[in-house]
Amino acid sequence: MLKKYTPDPVKYGFKPTNYVNGMPWPRLPEVMDDKVPLKEEYRMYSMDYLDTLEARPIFEKQADIIMKHGYKGIVDVGCRHGPVLDILHERGYEIHYFGFDTSSEPIKYANETWKDFPNINFIVGSFNEVTRKFKTNFTVDCILWSGVLLYEPKDHMKIFEGLHKFYDCDNAIIQEPMKDQRTDCWREGLELNTIADIVSTKYKDKYDRYEQQETDCNIFSGRRLIADITLSGLIYPKSKVLKCGFKVIPYIWKGDFNFELSSDEAALCRAAIAQMDNERKGQRLEDNYSYKELKLDKMFMYNFVFDGTEPVFCSGAQTDGDAVRVFSRYFGFNKYRTDGTDLLAKSDNFDELEYTLGHINNSLIYWSRDKSPNFFHKLKEGRPDIFNEWEVYPEKIEIIYPNNRQHIFYNGDIDEILR
Repeated sequence: MLKKYTPDPVKYGFKPTNYVNGMPWPRLPEVMDDKVPLKEEYRMYSMDYLDTLEARPIFEKQADIIMKHGYKGIVDVGCRHGPVLDILHERGYEIHYFGFDTSSEPIKYANETWKDFPNINFIVGSFNEVTRKFKTNFTVDCILWSGVLLYEPKDHMKIFEGLHKFYDCDNAIIQEPMKDQRTDCWREGLELNTIADIVSTKYKDKYDRYEQQETDCNIFSGRRLIADITLSGLIYPKSKVLKCGFKVIPYIWKGDFNFELSSDEAALCRAAIAQMDNERKGQRLEDNYSYKELKLDKMFMYNFVFDGTEPVFCSGAQTDGDAVRVFSRYFGFNKYRTDGTDLLAKSDNFDELEYTLGHINNSLIYWSRDKSPNFFHKLKEGRPDIFNEWEVYPEKIEIIYPNNRQHIFYNGDIDEILR
């Protein structure tokens, strides 16, 4: 494993850690107004209380979340010198990392520290001036917001979402100081700049997945909120080449056209719909596959799978309360339709289903059919790599429409449709 370089501390004006009440503190002026100052340009020693062992749990929790989800491409907003990198490096966890901060000295220090690591880069910059120089040469899996959203108390959510769209990134880790602090970790009369209470309410209510942790470190303002967020629905899904070699194009996303598609991809899907309209004639339930009866406005997703420009099949994930039904309005095109001798045979080896499941966070996912449930039992036995946690419900259930009773193969809370 590559080794970090240790810059000369004298060069960067390092000072002994400042202690108040026996705890690491910033060097606050003796006389100041009631607000903790927010500076966009600061020296390394100005924030060195966050580089102590007492502050380490803040960054360990960030590292824990990164490793838990397997994030490999990280953008760090307000990164300073990237303290989370030290922990990940100690643990032997390698990532691609891009950090930016408004202060030049921490960035210079960071680039010197990690100069032998081509996968790590820092620049001086602000989230208010994101330009081409902020582009990465890797896929961004997660954005770290390291105590910086409080700099924009009114427009923080707009900036938050804008940067996630810029990087096409669904995942975030937000770290913010909390409003209520222990008296020994605070100075009486100071007013803390924080949006932690907004993060724990509005962000929690808006985004699909929100998990919150807290720290209570023995440092100044040691109570910190650390939120682990997934913004599904904000970022439109992208087309992808599946393991089988076919390409999946997510034509519909949450009941509407997927505006991330290229004009060529959209044209392929429209041509496939026209081809389906011809091939459906004479088939069982042929009316279901007319454009009107596809019910695209009811689909969480509706995907087309292509072999080059040839449509293989199309398949929907249909919204049903907080449940999603997969393989809704499934249609296999004639050229790629299996002969039915192998019930478990699938032209894409279930790759499209796994792609779809990666975009669903609902409490129940199910597959239904009106015929015998034996197929589901064989599927669970024959493909445990995908369906090990799925169950077959013992009797038919009414789903989506009145008198539409189906056998159910499901994963999650079955009460979501039973009730």
